[in-house]
Amino acid sequence: VLHCLLVDTGDGLALVDSGWGRGDCIDPSPLVERFLKFADCSADISETAVEQVEALGYDRAEVRHIFLTHLHLDHSGGLPDFPAAQVHIYAPELEAAMRPRTMMERNAYPREHWAHNPRWTLHTLQGNQWFGLDSVNPIQIGEVEFVIIPMVGHTRGHCCVAVRSGERWLMHCGDVYGYYRQADPHQPYRHPCGNLIERLVTTGFRMPRHHWKTLRNLKKEHKDEIVTFCSHDNHEYEQLRRNNPPVRASNTNT
Repeated sequence: VLHCLLVDTGDGLALVDSGWGRGDCIDPSPLVERFLKFADCSADISETAVEQVEALGYDRAEVRHIFLTHLHLDHSGGLPDFPAAQVHIYAPELEAAMRPRTMMERNAYPREHWAHNPRWTLHTLQGNQWFGLDSVNPIQIGEVEFVIIPMVGHTRGHCCVAVRSGERWLMHCGDVYGYYRQADPHQPYRHPCGNLIERLVTTGFRMPRHHWKTLRNLKKEHKDEIVTFCSHDNHEYEQLRRNNPPVRASNTNT
């Protein structure tokens, strides 16, 4: 699963992460092709964000903003499909992609995903907090509020992106965790081979376990206000899809 969030702000559309792009499916670079095979990812072009946006009856040009949890290849591949979009990113993450320090960083950020010279909008911490967590200043787009919450470790500038939807928040956690029970306050992760599996599938990266405790506490203390989900958990994806079926919206939130 590559879980992206599409939001109708009332003033254009916004995406949180862009998943794979059309180019990754039609003519993948050697790096993308290796990752697709390693992770057994679908290369079905109909599953790309741009195709799904158009299947909902929107025009791709309506996607005016893209918020990135991080710039890894499976989260940024769709950027070229929305060349006019303003791309919001935490400044340390763009620094990691543009000036990699390690072999792992050099291999994780394919430059073809931003060869079109995106309209980067860099965000930094300026003393703001969101439910007690350090965050960038809120970003208001149309009727919708977005908040970027740094949770670094998986990458130098990895972030969660929270979106206010009515009285609740949807919190896209990117790759802070990969299995829903890791952030479950009632049934926390207790897989006997957990450490080994994490090392195998995140070679060169860290699964920042201290963030899991933060998310569990957040969900426990604000269970009626915050819904969290990560990028790659099928259980969460199917649960949210059942509860929030995609529709062509005429109001402010999707």
